[in-house]
Amino acid sequence: IGCERCETMTIANTKLKAFLPHVMPSVDGCPRPVAELQLRNAAIEFCERTRAWRHMMAVTLTAQNQSVSSPNYTAIHEIEDATFDGIALTPTQFTDVGPTELTGQESLGFPRYVTQIAPSMLSVYPFATGTLRMSVFLKPRSGQAFGTDPDDPLHDAFNMVPEFMLSQHADTIAAGALSRIMALPKQRFTNEAMAGFYMTKFMEHCDRKSDTSMRGQQRAPKRTTSRYM
Repeated sequence: IGCERCETMTIANTKLKAFLPHVMPSVDGCPRPVAELQLRNAAIEFCERTRAWRHMMAVTLTAQNQSVSSPNYTAIHEIEDATFDGIALTPTQFTDVGPTELTGQESLGFPRYVTQIAPSMLSVYPFATGTLRMSVFLKPRSGQAFGTDPDDPLHDAFNMVPEFMLSQHADTIAAGALSRIMALPKQRFTNEAMAGFYMTKFMEHCDRKSDTSMRGQQRAPKRTTSRYM
C-alpha cells in the first residue's frame, strides 16, 4: 500500500471448500473445481445484492500517488462512506478525473474526491497527508490465484469468503451455487426444474438479508443514503 499506517477491520475467513458438503450431495458427479467456482459466483451475487460484507479501513496517507487496497482476494463493490481528517469526500468515477489529476502533476490541496482505480484499490484527489477513513462493501474477487498455499497447491486463493457467510448464510450460498450447477447443459447433474427452484430460494433469501442489512440488527428505521461506485 505504501502508507505509514494502515488499520483495517480484522475478520475471520474461510475457504469456499467448506461449503461443499452443502452442495455436492445434490449434484452427483460435479467436479469439485466447478462447484467451488459456482460457489464463488453465488457469493459474489449475494454480496452485491445484500451488501452484507462491510469492511472498515483507516489509512495514513504519506506519499503522492498512494492507493489504498482491500484484501487481495476481494473486490470493492461500493463505497459507503469516506472521510479525510473528518471531512466527507465526494466519490467520483475514475474516468471523470483528468488524466494528470492522479499522477502527481497537479497542485496539491485538501482532498475532495475518492475514486476507485482498480477492483480493490482507491485513491484521493487532490493529495494531502492525513488520515483517510472508509466504510466499503466488499465481494469475492473474480479470477484465479493458484500456488499460494504450499500445503494445498491446487487451492485458488480467491476462493475465500468471511466466516460469517458459512455460519449464517451457508444454505443461501449453496442454493445459489446449485442453481448455477444444475443449469449447466448436458451434464449428468443437469436439472432445469431444480435449477429454477434453487434460484428462487437464493433470490428470496437475498431479498430478506438485504432488508435486514439496511435496517441493521438494532432494527433501526430505513433511510435513504447515497450509493457510490
